[in-house]
Parts: sequence; C-alpha cells; structure tokens
Amino acid sequence: MNENYKPEEYKLGLWKDFMDNTELIPEKYKETMGKIAATYVSDTSFLFRIYKGFRENERFIEDEKTGIRYERDRDEHILFADGKECVYDKSTFHRIIASYLDLLEDTLPLGTVVDLKKDAFRNVVETDEVKDFRFVITHRFLGKEEDHFYFPYAGVVYPIGILDDETIYHFTRPMVEKIVHMGYKDESEEAFVYLMKQDLIIKKSKNTYGYATDDGVKEFMEKVREKNGGISL
Repeated sequence: MNENYKPEEYKLGLWKDFMDNTELIPEKYKETMGKIAATYVSDTSFLFRIYKGFRENERFIEDEKTGIRYERDRDEHILFADGKECVYDKSTFHRIIASYLDLLEDTLPLGTVVDLKKDAFRNVVETDEVKDFRFVITHRFLGKEEDHFYFPYAGVVYPIGILDDETIYHFTRPMVEKIVHMGYKDESEEAFVYLMKQDLIIKKSKNTYGYATDDGVKEFMEKVREKNGGISL
C-alpha cells in the first residue's frame, strides 16, 4: 500500500463536500463542525454516543478529553466545541449526526467476517444455544432509487455461504458485535467507498438504516423482515 495513503483524508473530504452541498449547516457553523469531524475522524465512538443519547432524549453528553459536548434544551439540540455552539432543531440534528457517522465511519470491505448481535435473532431461534451469528460481507450499498435509506451491508452465513437468494441477509453497522476478520482493502476500495457515499449521502440525501429516523426504523423493520425471512438485523 502507498505509504502516503491516508484514509482520514477521504473521510474529511466527504464531510467537507457534505457541508458545501447541504443547507442544513449554516456558513457560520462550518468551521466548528469541521473541527468536530477532524477530532473524531479516526474514532467515531463518541459521535455514536451522542447519537444514542439523542435517540434516548439525554440532556447532556461531554467528551472530557476534548471538551466537545452535546446538550438538549427543549426543542434545541446543541453541539459545543472550542467555546462555540451550533444550534439545530431535532430533525436537522438527526440528519447531521447520522451523516457524521455514515461519512466518517470505516466501511467494512468485502470479505469481512463479522459476528452479529444475538438480539437480531431473538424472535427466530433460541439464541442461548448458538455461540455466534457469523456472516461474511458479500454485498454493500444496497437499496432502491426511491428509498430514503440504504443497507450498508449484506452477507451470507459462515461457513455455509450462498445456497440461494434467501441466504443473503441485510444488516447495519450498529448490529455488528465483533469484527472477526477484515477483508482486503486498498486505495481503490477507499475511492469506491468515497464515490458511493458521495452519491448516496451527499447527492441523494440518504442515510443508512442504522441511523434512520423513527419512520425510517419502521421502514427498515418492514424491509429487513421481507429480505431476511423475519430476522431483524
């Protein structure tokens, strides 16, 4: 791999493109929002913590190491960084925090082997009797043109593989419990991911089902049951 290869630059480039092509982030907020992206470009765990807190109506979340924090004040959702605040309404903030995660999170390459969370199978099998729900990623960026959200991943059961169309399961990044084996990844992979995210998230204003709105979650559950034979992934 090229020694000058820096995947963080791809991600920050996507975030800049997003800010330049959306009306959600006013010009006065762009510098602060860019700093937040740069802070968490290599590790999005705190952004996911904000997303989770936002969905659970928490009022205050702070990263003590960086001083970056999230607050909810009635109908206002606020991000603070470097003494500056960015204030959004609920729907706008949801779109922004989802886009932070979708654009900055690493996209798992083809061939990656993952264990999915057992909760996804609780209505289908006795989960206590199964050690791992292990899948190999074989498809990515799935969805119809008219859909508001898309599936980031689909895969087949390990080690069985593909038996028929019904053995391909759709799932989202939050449903991944553990990465068992990482698939092959190089500059071409990053370029492909960049173009797909630019098209789906920036140009078409979509997000993954992993960070869907409440209506999107309902849509997700319906589609995932249809595609996965009743298993909610």
